[in-house]
Amino acid sequence: MSNELNGLRTKRVLEPAGWVLQLITGLVLAVLVTFHFFETHMIHHSAMEYENVILRLSDVRYKIMYGLLLLSVSFHAFNGVRAIFLDTNYGSENRRFVNILLFLAVIVAFTYGLLLLFSF
Repeated sequence: MSNELNGLRTKRVLEPAGWVLQLITGLVLAVLVTFHFFETHMIHHSAMEYENVILRLSDVRYKIMYGLLLLSVSFHAFNGVRAIFLDTNYGSENRRFVNILLFLAVIVAFTYGLLLLFSF
């Protein structure tokens, strides 16, 4: 019985936090994606040329912005996939495995993206 109560307390704390973070990353994504599209498609028609992409990615401010975009996308996407998995019988029975697997996926995706971003 005590173990069940601990699981309920953990669920009460973690699930709302996950959805609040989902909301926050969604708002951050709306701002950053809008800026990205405005910068690359509206201001300069040559923004997607190779030289201009390299020039833009060599600026520290853009690296920070794209790093935040990458972190937000990684968390938002994998938290959404996590919610879908947890709605299935398999996910509800293997909650810990699903959480660990998708947490590792976020870390791998974010790290790989940062390595690519900072290679410029």
